[in-house]
Amino acid sequence: MTAYFSFFMTSVLLALTPGPDVLLVVTIAAKEGFKKSLQLTLGLASGVVFHTSLIILGVSAAIITYPHAMKLVAAFGAVYLLYLAWLTWQHRQDAIDSSVQEISGSYYWRGVIMNISNPKVLLFFLALFPQFAQLDEPGYHWRIAILGLIFIAVTIMVFGGLAYLTAKSTQSFMQNPRFKKGMDYVTIGVFMLLAGLLLFSVF
Repeated sequence: MTAYFSFFMTSVLLALTPGPDVLLVVTIAAKEGFKKSLQLTLGLASGVVFHTSLIILGVSAAIITYPHAMKLVAAFGAVYLLYLAWLTWQHRQDAIDSSVQEISGSYYWRGVIMNISNPKVLLFFLALFPQFAQLDEPGYHWRIAILGLIFIAVTIMVFGGLAYLTAKSTQSFMQNPRFKKGMDYVTIGVFMLLAGLLLFSVF
């Protein structure tokens, strides 16, 4: 229990540390509101299941030994982020159109894809989890699974809280068309920045 509590506190501190995920969650909350940002958060949290499974199966350790595999994952993630930037650009002035509503409704899957296609998350999990899972003791697979559930809970709690506070504080500004248009450009910039950081991390 001491190890689980230590992992919980470590995860909270890491979640509160400013980074790409926090930046994107806050940006979407300011632009689209709490509901869409929560969908993104749930998608990011769901990606934790994927990475936790890879660690349990030993796939993560195998992937990082092949630099080309890491680059391929990063390239896919960067291309997807640039695609999202292009979608935002295409629909930046038509927030009422039904097609925009359909695109916005996919924020959950955006979060899932962004999480599983980020090689930095893969390395992060591989570096963090073994420190708390006691790999030299029997049953470490179950301990890794529990750590994954804890990290999911922390992700939803922290990112969801940030999304709620951001959405509430910008709610009145969203009535201003200029603010909404400006947030479109901010969102495009964030997607492009994240794509660049993702490529820079492995190339």
